[in-house]
Formats: sequence, C-alpha cells, structure tokens
Amino acid sequence: MEITRYDKWNRMIRVLGVAAPDTVHVFKSMAEFFPSEVLFHTASAMDCYNGRVPLIGRDGKIVRVYFVPSKRMIDEMLEFRPDLVVTDYAAYPTWFAKVYSILRRRHAPYIVRLRGDYWREYAEYASSIAVFKRALSVVDFFSWSEGLKSADCIIPVCKWLDGVVKSRLPQKRSYVVYQGIDPDPWLELEDSSHEFKRPAIGILQDNNILPKVRGLLRFSEVAREMPDVNFYIAGGGPYTALVKRSYSKLENVHFVGRVSYPEGVRRFHASCDLYVLASGLDCSPLTLLEASLCGKPVVASRVGGVPELVREGETGWTIPNAKTDEWIQKIRLLIEDENLARRMGDNGRKFVTEKFSWKDLSRKMFEVFVRTIK
Repeated sequence: MEITRYDKWNRMIRVLGVAAPDTVHVFKSMAEFFPSEVLFHTASAMDCYNGRVPLIGRDGKIVRVYFVPSKRMIDEMLEFRPDLVVTDYAAYPTWFAKVYSILRRRHAPYIVRLRGDYWREYAEYASSIAVFKRALSVVDFFSWSEGLKSADCIIPVCKWLDGVVKSRLPQKRSYVVYQGIDPDPWLELEDSSHEFKRPAIGILQDNNILPKVRGLLRFSEVAREMPDVNFYIAGGGPYTALVKRSYSKLENVHFVGRVSYPEGVRRFHASCDLYVLASGLDCSPLTLLEASLCGKPVVASRVGGVPELVREGETGWTIPNAKTDEWIQKIRLLIEDENLARRMGDNGRKFVTEKFSWKDLSRKMFEVFVRTIK
C-alpha cells in the first residue's frame, strides 16, 4: 500500500483520499504538500465497483455499466483505518465510508471535494439520453445526491460553486478551497514543440460533460470568423464527435486528440501563442492554471468560477460565450501585440504560483480536516 506520510508515532490524522479515475494524480500532488501531521493514502473510486455489468439495451445491444459494488474498497479502508475520508466522487465511495463507520463502531467523517455543479450537469445529461439509459442514471444520481446530503462537509473548489451548494443544501457546512497545482513541473522550459501553423490558438479540454461542451460548440462561430487563425483542439471524451461535427467545415481548425500528462500538455502549450477555454460551465479548470504556468495569456468563458482564476486585463480576459465579436477582438489583440501577450503570460504565471499552489492550499485542506474531525 502506497503511503504519502509515515505514521511513526501513531499521532497523525489518517486520511483516505478516494479520487475519480481522472483525478488520482491531483490527489497525489495535493498530498505531497500536506503538513507532517497528515498520513494520506490515495485510492481510486473504481475500487468501489466490481467491473462492468452487461445489460441489454432498448435496441438489443449490450450496454456495460458500473453498477455492482466491490468489496475491495472496504478491505482497503479496514487495512488503512482512516480517521477521515475525502472524495471527489460522491457516489459509492460515500456509501462505503458509512459502512466502514458501522464496522468500526465509530463515526469516521467524510468530506466531498466538489469540482462542479453536479445538479445541473446531471439534469442536462439526463435530458439528452434515451429513456432506457435515463432510468439507469437515476441510480447514479441518487448515490451522488445522498452522498452530498450526508457528507460531514463539502469543499467546493470556488466561491461560485459554494453559492450553488448553499442554495441546494443550505444546512450543509462548506469551506472553499480552490483547485491547487504544483507549479514546479510547469515552470520547466519545454525544449520541443509541435509544428503548428501560426498564429496558433490552443484549446485543451475533455468533452465529458454536456453543459461544458456547449461552450466549445458555440465557439465555432469565433473560429469561423477568423479563417486566418489556426485553432488546435486537444482532448477527448464521449462528446468529441459532436464537437468535430460543429467544426467539420473549418479548414483552420485542427484536432490533435488526447495528449500525455504532463509532458504532452507542456509541449502543447509551448506550441501555441495563447490559450482559450471555451466552456458552457466550469468551476476551477486545472487546464487554465496549467496554461498560465506555461506563460500563456488566456481568453476564457465568463461562466461559473472561471473569473476567479483570471485577473481581467492582467493575465487574460473572460468573455460571455454569446459575445462573438468580443472573443475575436481579444484574440486578435493578443496575436498582434506580442509584448502584451508576453506580459499577460508572465503575470499569469506569477498569479497562479502565488494563489493556487498546493503549498498553501494543502494547508487550508488540512484545516478543514481538523475542523471536521473535531
């Protein structure tokens, strides 16, 4: 079992972090900066599930879904014996935390680190799928909803999301801790780059959540009005085909697929002149922090918590998705004024290093741990 801190005198707070598959690296990065009082172990939320169960769909095809719980997570909890469980996947992990408390005959509090507006994300997802899949998704929604309701506290990753939590769960304790990052790997100079045509605008975001994807679909209007500018879109996900259809007739748009992490991401940013985040819904996107640390000015959608990550006119701009002309103006300004772009990129690197480093935010997480245990 991989342990981040050694429990030499058995006086530490033992914390089990159960991360979504795509955020295991985030939990491990965060754990490296915890004070010595924390003994942290990272596990994947997939350990809660016993593989995919084959079901027959409405069209007669086999649909495989994660449904049946697995004993692996309970075994892991009983072996590690955490004082506290923290997860960013408030479905099965929260239920396992309850079972663990029963088995130990002592309440082990659990915290949900909330990364997005799950209520809106689920509503849009459910409205876009077939009735059969919608019926299956109810189980997932129930697990998430009950997990959030029964959590000892919630850690939203931005102030905007904290407002959503307070409106949905007004009696729930919540403490804002922003999405953090270890700046050091991103401050290394990348000595290789792609041969992108200039000017090159980078867009790096996965197409997993429909409300977020809607912003990228709308951004096609901007790309269409700037035929002399090259847009490079990296990422993947279930809605990628939908995105590609939206840009299919644009010769200045290039899809590069998924890139490796973190080396491929650094190389991608090194190949671009600036970074664009075109999203219909976002809270504290890690991709924006990474782009800023790579010295790129950002132009981003003015949605959710994104404005909390950008200093307007200093590190970049946020723009309403509907204002196509303003998007074009700001992108054009950064392309034509290299000194401005360089200055904003430098400001962004400094801003993210000072405000969003795990060095400081892990201490805030630790303070929430102590409050919750008490």
